[in-house]
Amino acid sequence: MTLFQEFIKFSLGKGEALSHKLTEQDWLSLYAEAQRQSLFGVFMDGVERAVALGEAKPQRLMQWIVKVMALEQRNKLLDEKAAELTRIFADDGFKSCILKGQGVAKLYPRPYRRQCGDIDIWVEGGREKILAYLKGKYKIGSPVIHHVDVDVWNGVPVEVHFIPSFAYSPFRYRKFKRFFSVQAQSQFDNYSKEYGFATPTIEFNVVYSLMHIFHHVLHEGIGLRQLLDYYYILKTYKGNKEVIMRFLASLGLDRFAAAVMYVEKAFFDLEDEYLLCTPDVSLGSFLLDEIQRSGNFGKYDERNINVNRKNGWSVYLHNVKRNFVFFKFAPSEVLWAPIWKPCHFVWRMVKGYAKGNVEF
Repeated sequence: MTLFQEFIKFSLGKGEALSHKLTEQDWLSLYAEAQRQSLFGVFMDGVERAVALGEAKPQRLMQWIVKVMALEQRNKLLDEKAAELTRIFADDGFKSCILKGQGVAKLYPRPYRRQCGDIDIWVEGGREKILAYLKGKYKIGSPVIHHVDVDVWNGVPVEVHFIPSFAYSPFRYRKFKRFFSVQAQSQFDNYSKEYGFATPTIEFNVVYSLMHIFHHVLHEGIGLRQLLDYYYILKTYKGNKEVIMRFLASLGLDRFAAAVMYVEKAFFDLEDEYLLCTPDVSLGSFLLDEIQRSGNFGKYDERNINVNRKNGWSVYLHNVKRNFVFFKFAPSEVLWAPIWKPCHFVWRMVKGYAKGNVEF
């Protein structure tokens, strides 16, 4: 077990003490990896535990504290804005639900220490209706199949989702859409007066969050932050695991689920009672290696350094080649990706969404 793995578990309250006294080099290593994986806030719990147990304070402790305090304030701001955005849509006749970040954070023991990003909001009404409404009220980005960036406030990125996620395979995408259609009303109705916005039910998130992780693994890379989100979802879920696994198998996500269970067990020491299925050691080890190599959303993946991001074709060819690394998880999804990407671009051009940019 690496020091990083041990410290994650220690930060989650597991283990009475660390296996050895931490040196300043150990602290620097943990600080750097916390940054790569966007786990600063969660690691602060570990720092506080370690110091309380007699470990020497890291030299960067004040820098760490300042970062975490800023994170907590940012989370409070995003909660306020999520509630405000919900009211705006409700006043104009749209039901909504806050996806991912600000909703999942409520499952954490200390919600404001979860690394936050933008506000993702799922809005009822369909793509064309929602876009017509947004264009009349805000400056928007270039829409893609499932969401659009909206400039509501300076410094608070907002993604408005027409549907929560998508798939490259048209057959899988049809199943995804059916799932979202069936589940939509329950999510929009899961409103919290305490938060001021609706959040997904645990039953929905057990499926949707795995879809989200899988999409990012294929698209750009995924970090441990999203896997920690799923850890807390699994810890909260009390439903029938066999039913969930049959449903995930129907979506082609059962092998990926088994890989994720390995990561949850290996890195977070998730108890067996919360695992959806038996972990797949081979697939899970491969996924864990990818997570450690790429960091949060692939930002630290050295394989992406030489890609010309200004050249759409260069990005396309790089991504197609990269997708084939994950063929073992979902062959049909990987095989459909080279077809789906240019088709999606053409569709956006026809709809007037692409604004002349070659973006696959």
